[in-house]
Amino acid sequence: MNNIMSVPYPIPPVTVIPEPLQTILLWGAALGALVMAIVAINMGIKRRTAVPLLMVLGGFTSIIMEPVVTFLGHAVHPAEGQIMLFETANRAIPWHIALGYCAGFGLFYLTLYPNFVAGKLTSRQIWKTTFITAACYFIGEAYPVSHGLWIYYDYQPMQIWHGTAPLTWNFLNACCMMVSATIIFVALPYLKNLPSQLMILVLAPVGAYMGHMGAGFPMYNAMNSTLPNWAIEVSGALSILLALVIVWLCSIVLLRFQQPA
Repeated sequence: MNNIMSVPYPIPPVTVIPEPLQTILLWGAALGALVMAIVAINMGIKRRTAVPLLMVLGGFTSIIMEPVVTFLGHAVHPAEGQIMLFETANRAIPWHIALGYCAGFGLFYLTLYPNFVAGKLTSRQIWKTTFITAACYFIGEAYPVSHGLWIYYDYQPMQIWHGTAPLTWNFLNACCMMVSATIIFVALPYLKNLPSQLMILVLAPVGAYMGHMGAGFPMYNAMNSTLPNWAIEVSGALSILLALVIVWLCSIVLLRFQQPA
C-alpha cells in the first residue's frame, strides 16, 4: 500500500533578472555593507572589541537561510543573468541579496548594541526598531519586486498588492533580526576573546533562522499544502502574531540580561 501523500508544488517562474537594476542594487548594497563595516570598526575601536564588526559580518553569513525560506515561502531570485553567490535547494542566491543582508542586519544590530551594553536599552526602542524595520522592508522591496528583481509567486497570504512583499514576510524578516540580535547579545558576556567572539558568525544565522521559521511555520505549512486560500490567509496572520509574540519575549530577555559594560 502506498501511503505517500502528494502535494502539488508550484513551479517558480523562469525569468531573466533585470538590468541595470541588478547592478544598481549590487553597488548600493555593497556601499551599505561598507558603511556598516566602517561604523562597526569605529564603534569597535572606541570599545576595544571586534564584536560590532563581527555582527556586521554575521549579517552576511545569515544569507545561508535565504534558500530555505524562499523555497518554502515560494519566492525566487531569477537565475538567468544573475550575479550569483551560490546555488542550493533549487535557489540561486545573488550577491546583492547577500550584501543587503550584511547592511540590513548590521544596521539592526548596531542600532541596539550600544544601548544594550550600556544597560540603557528600552522596550520602546526594541518595538520601534522592529516596526521601522518591517516598514522599511515593505517600502524598500516595492520597486525591486514590481520590476522582477525577485519574485513572490503562487498564492501569498497578506499580500496587499503584487508589487511588493506580502506583509507576513515583512514581519518575519524583522522578527528574525530580533531573535538573531537577542542570541548574540545574551551570549556576549561569555565571548571574552576574539576566538570565542567568532561564534557570532554562527550565532547570527542560527538566530535568524530560528526567528523566521519559529514565527513562519503556520504560513510555510499552509502554503505547501492543499489548504484553500482563505486558510493560507489565516496562516499568514497567525505568523505575524507569532512574530510579535517572539519580539515581545526577546524584549523581556534583552531587558533582563543587559548590563553596563
